[in-house]
This record gives sequence, structure tokens and C-alpha cells, in this order.
Amino acid sequence: MELVVTSFSVDLYQNKYLSTSDRYLHAVLVVRIDGVAKQSVAAAEVLLVDCSSSMDWPPTKIANARKAAEAAIDSLRDGTMFAIVSGTATATMRFPATEELCAANPDTRARAKAVAANLVANGGTAMSTWLALANRLLGQHPHAIRHALLLTDGVNQGEAPADLHRVLDQCRGRFTCDARGIGDDWKPEELRTIASVLQGTADAVVEDEELVADFGQIIQSSMGKVVRDLRLRIHTPPFVEVDFVWQVAPTRLPLVSADVADGGVEVATGPWGEETREFLIGLRLDDLSGRPQLEDLQLGRVGLATEDAIGTLPAELPILGHITGDVTLSTQIHDLVSRHTVQAKLTEKLGEGWANFGEGDRDAAARAWGEAAKMATELGNEEVLRRLRRLVDIEDAARGLVHLKESVRPRDGFSLILSDLSWQSDAAREPVPVGEPVKCPQCKTLSPAGSAVCMANGHPLGGAS
Repeated sequence: MELVVTSFSVDLYQNKYLSTSDRYLHAVLVVRIDGVAKQSVAAAEVLLVDCSSSMDWPPTKIANARKAAEAAIDSLRDGTMFAIVSGTATATMRFPATEELCAANPDTRARAKAVAANLVANGGTAMSTWLALANRLLGQHPHAIRHALLLTDGVNQGEAPADLHRVLDQCRGRFTCDARGIGDDWKPEELRTIASVLQGTADAVVEDEELVADFGQIIQSSMGKVVRDLRLRIHTPPFVEVDFVWQVAPTRLPLVSADVADGGVEVATGPWGEETREFLIGLRLDDLSGRPQLEDLQLGRVGLATEDAIGTLPAELPILGHITGDVTLSTQIHDLVSRHTVQAKLTEKLGEGWANFGEGDRDAAARAWGEAAKMATELGNEEVLRRLRRLVDIEDAARGLVHLKESVRPRDGFSLILSDLSWQSDAAREPVPVGEPVKCPQCKTLSPAGSAVCMANGHPLGGAS
């Protein structure tokens, strides 16, 4: 059955004005899918549940892991191909018994939940084996939206780090994976690596009993995906190259680009449902001193590509540059670009504070987290502030004054440094005008297209030509 997306939109936000010494240009692309037709889309799901010995203590970990697996199974749509895998030093099929997926229906759900309710903790931890089995299982369904959900409570000490990285490279682009850590003895860096490569989310289970609801929400989100892979296609002239592309909202993920046959690069963004995402695009510029001034230059164009039948894709948008000697224009940073730049600095400060805390330097941790509280307040990032408050008492967020709590659980720190939940833009925000700049009739300063007054001196521009 053909899938139809009734509303698909893209907006580009940037400051196009450049000086001849500029070597970088940043732009934010906002992509939205709205009004998805309610049609069945093939889906495949693998639950990777840590069953190592450490899951037995405290007993709430394995008990809630069993309940969470049952909740995930209940959230599967009829017809979804699925499996349960127990992860230890090896990966073991629990349901079905053979290395394949089975279709979700009332009977298979009941049998799978019975298996999940009897998962036993015993063994070590080697996550590469879990992901390798998920890759083999999901690889049997190349036309489905493929997703894995991984839960662990421990360090991946049953194998060399190179083993995990090798398998992640094999899995890249084949399925997405959300990862969750439970307890206080796992490494957030390992989960961040898994989620970053496999374009998922990573987070800490702060209270064991919260795992059930979290698993249900993750599977419901996965069931809402309708496009297998939406790609950004970026073309640039010879004197410009794509330096990086990050997904910056609702989560921060570095994205990998690949050359395409007709020039330019493509960047895979994974499966989509009815949602909005934001992408920060960085372009590297050659010497601009010989380029035309006082006119718009097309430094690139960006569009969307997919093999799924989703109707008509929006037209490509130009990424513009306008070389000017007016520093009041060339030194401006678009508000949305600035916010995502500050968000990146906020993430760094959260990690810096946790590193200081781990080294026993509570004063340095308080300073870093105080700066983080100030930036989060400026951004309106309430989620980071909520997680910060588990570790510090915030005296004055605007001034960055905080005091560390006497008792801090590792899981609260893990939750904080995995809180890459970026500031989401207002859907009503208007793109930057892309017409000709307006010259002030009095002081001759250039202001952006559409300006009513001179940005330098406030002179009215109604009579400007």
C-alpha cells in the first residue's frame, strides 16, 4: 500500500552576510513531516535485555527489566516482526527460539511476555554480540523500519572496545537503536557511542520502576515511524565544501555524509514519523577576496531525498552568501544558529562538571554546573535544569550560582551528561529574508532585506532604493 505524507516542509535559517576573511558559514535546516496518512508500514523490532549477573542486585533491576520487556511487547503493532534477546557474554535468542523474527499477534505476544517474565540474570557483558545478533535478525527484513532497544546495567568488560566499534560500523545505517542504562555501574560513554552511531537516544533510568513506562514510550515512538530513511542532499560549488552536519534537535547527533554520483553529499537521518527536526550545517569556504561583492552568491543548496513513496518533496533551498565590508552585517549570527552553538557549549559544561566531580574537585564541578545552569536558563532548556537539580541546589540560575548536594548518585550524573535534549525552535519562526540588502539613504549602511530602519543608526528606510 502506498504511503502518503500530506504535509512536508523545510525552512532554512542563516545570516548570509560575510566578510572576505570569513572561512565558515553555518545554517540551520528545519524539516517537518505533518499529517501522515494512517497506513500500515512494515516494522521490525529487537529487544536486547542485559541478563548479566549484576542485574540480580538489587533485585529491582531484573524485576523491572522483565516488566519493561512485557510493556514493550504490548506496544508492538500487529504484524510487527520482533524478537527478545538476552545479552550476557554472548547473545541468546529467547523468543522465538530460532534466529528469526516472528509477527506480533495476540498469541505471539502472550508467549513472548511469558518468556520475558522469566528472564534470568547470569553471565558477563559483551554488547557487540548483542548488536551483531540484532543486525542478523533485522537484516532479514530490509524493507521494514528496523529498530533495536538495548538495556544494560554494566560495563562492557567482556570484550575489547575495538570489538564494539567494529560491530557498530557493521550496523551503521542498517537499523536504529535506543540505549538505556539502569543502576549505577555502567558507562554513559558506551551508550552515547551506541546511540550516536545508530542514530538513537541514550539515557539513564533514574528510578528502576520508571523503566516500564520508558520502554513503552520508546516502542510507541518506533511504531510511529513511517519513512524508512530521509536523507539531506547538499550540493556546493567547487570553492565550498560541507564541513559537518549535526542533528541538533530534538537530540544532538553527529551525522555522516557520503558522496553522491551527481556531486555533493547525502546525509542519512534515519526513519521519521510525524515530527520536526533541526540540522546544523557547516560549510567551509575558500578565499572569498576575489568573489563578487554586493550581490547574493549561491554557496550551496539543500534538499531531501528518499526511496519511500511520500508524495512530492519540497524544492531545494539555496544557502546564500553576500560579501560585504559592513561589519555590522557580517558579524551577526542568526538567533537559531546561536542557540544551537550555545547548546553545544552547554553539553560540554555538563560533561566538564561531571569529570571534575569524579576527580573529587567539588568546587570546579560547582563552577562548571553553575555556568551550565546559566546557559540552560538563557536557552529556556528546562529539561537540563530539571536534571541539574538532582545534583545541585540552584541559588541563582541567571548568575550561575549553584551548590552541590551532599549526596549524589552516579545515575543522576549519567542522566545529566546524556541530556542532549536540545532547544527546539518555534514552528512559527520566520526564515531570514533572502532579498537584496537595503542601503540607508543617510549613512549608506547596508541592512538585511526587508528592514524598516537602518540597523546601524535607526534611520527610516522607507525611501531607500
